[in-house]
Amino acid sequence: MEWMKIYERLVNTDTGPDISIDEKLNRTFFLAEILEELGFKVEREDAAYVAFHGHPPYITLIGHLDTVFPEGESKKRPFKVEGNIAKGPGVCDMKGGIVVLLESIKRFLEGDDANLCIVLNVDEEIGSPFSQSTFEKIAEKTSYCLSFEPGRENGEFVSSRKGILALSVFVHGKKGHASRLDEGVNAIIELSYKIMEIFSLNGRFENLTLNPTIVKGGLESNVTPDLAEVYFDVRFYEDKEYDFLNKMLDNLSTIHPDSTFSYRMKIRRLPMKESRILVELVRSVAKEMKMEPKFVRATGGGDVAFFSQKDVPSMDGLGIPGGRMHSEEEYARLDQFEKRVELVVQLLKRLGGVRNVR
Repeated sequence: MEWMKIYERLVNTDTGPDISIDEKLNRTFFLAEILEELGFKVEREDAAYVAFHGHPPYITLIGHLDTVFPEGESKKRPFKVEGNIAKGPGVCDMKGGIVVLLESIKRFLEGDDANLCIVLNVDEEIGSPFSQSTFEKIAEKTSYCLSFEPGRENGEFVSSRKGILALSVFVHGKKGHASRLDEGVNAIIELSYKIMEIFSLNGRFENLTLNPTIVKGGLESNVTPDLAEVYFDVRFYEDKEYDFLNKMLDNLSTIHPDSTFSYRMKIRRLPMKESRILVELVRSVAKEMKMEPKFVRATGGGDVAFFSQKDVPSMDGLGIPGGRMHSEEEYARLDQFEKRVELVVQLLKRLGGVRNVR
């Protein structure tokens, strides 16, 4: 099987965060060559390959070529197949999805045609800082977006994704000798109250989660710390959740009157909104294939949000199902490969005649 050879080569090509953007593009150039053989015009952007077939508006298919694993990982545990299970670094997230994308396009173009665009970037795992502008530019020319992040373990598709927000809270106190409690204002103590107050906001909205993941404070064991800070990983889905958080942060309690605090929020990933038209289309195609489709809202962000936020109907989780992503136990279900490819081929056929109604 030709696709299996591509799969093996891709998994055995290291594309981790410690490898430069240019080098990751160089190592995956063979994929650009495959797309050119399929009739695409391929351009190399800052951190992505962009391939065009036809003219806009496009059906855009996206995927990322990078993984979270360092240089040398594929030599330690190269691609291998055990029954219906494939293993190796990035085998599920998301090199398996790349192979589903390529094989689907190949089979579709054997008997059909459409205006297609493919974007394969190499910086997704670090937040797509270099490819964001490419995605936003292509989104303006896109009628539908199909993303090939992995399907869930039992084959579920991803119809929406939460946004990711980085929240940092800083507390300023006053230095003093650690043995003299009345001389200083302990920033760590003040921060601890704020951490619990912020954490208590969990549950106020169904999709809003706040989790403190990094805490810093103090430099010397015998000095009352005058500065402390905490980093929260925040996930949200709707603007009202973001607005609620802003309001609550502006009104945090102050325990010690001589302490001050500030906060900084930065959106790392915008939410992916659910597209009714694509959910129904995937459901229809899947049922014709004797499948029982299920859809999930993912807690993690993804590049598909660049399209969804511009009101482009989008669907994610079209890649090969699997699990244990970002770990040495990561795996992909090969028994689901053919079903995934056939479903994508049928989606592409249908999308040529579907009116965009979001």
